[in-house]
Amino acid sequence: MNTKMKVLSLALIGAFGYAGAAAAACPAGPTTAEGGAWSSKSVLGGAIAITTPGFESTECKMDASITSTAFGSAYVRDETPAAETRYRARFVVDTTNLTGLNSLQSVRVLSANTDSPYLSISEAVRVSVFGNVTGTTQNILVAAGCEGETSNLCTASVPLSGPGIHTVQIDFQQGTVGTVDVWVDNNNEASPDFTLSGNTSGWVVDYAVLGLSTPSPGFRTSQTNKVVSFDSFDSRRQTFIASP
Repeated sequence: MNTKMKVLSLALIGAFGYAGAAAAACPAGPTTAEGGAWSSKSVLGGAIAITTPGFESTECKMDASITSTAFGSAYVRDETPAAETRYRARFVVDTTNLTGLNSLQSVRVLSANTDSPYLSISEAVRVSVFGNVTGTTQNILVAAGCEGETSNLCTASVPLSGPGIHTVQIDFQQGTVGTVDVWVDNNNEASPDFTLSGNTSGWVVDYAVLGLSTPSPGFRTSQTNKVVSFDSFDSRRQTFIASP
């Protein structure tokens, strides 16, 4: 009972209790009501579409974009975790269209959340994309709830090799000395790109969000209607999620 896989073009049976059937073609949308694998979606000031082909030889991917300069969200939600004290997740994201992304432009692409916020923080882990001052480098930022640290968060970032298709994996472990391991375009379990360490004991994972959420004002203004694609989401309790 270590594995639960959810690929956007497929609905697979796994450890967190999700059950479904493989589909030969792309669903009409990402949610179970539309033939997809996700519990729900939010498209307030945003847009989501399922398109083909996907990445890593999958049938489909999810395209998300922010369509409003005033507010915006375009994400799907997975309700299958249940008070998880350890949570691994891996996904593929294509940042090719985020041209000129600078340090004032950020957007959250994944979060692992608790139903009962602790210290006013609802995310056990959140993963964001942002740029540098000159808009020439894209970065992945990971923040985790860490009691006692500044703003009760532990944070670290890693530069991406450039705009394009990237693979991100996290491993959250709850504890008074808890950790979050992070791999970016890295398939070596023994060598994460960085590890966040702190008191994560106040957080568990009850649901996950994948897509575009909490865009900064600069992102909404400069990246409006820019499509970011997602695929190959997989979440587990224990085992490392290797690339195909």
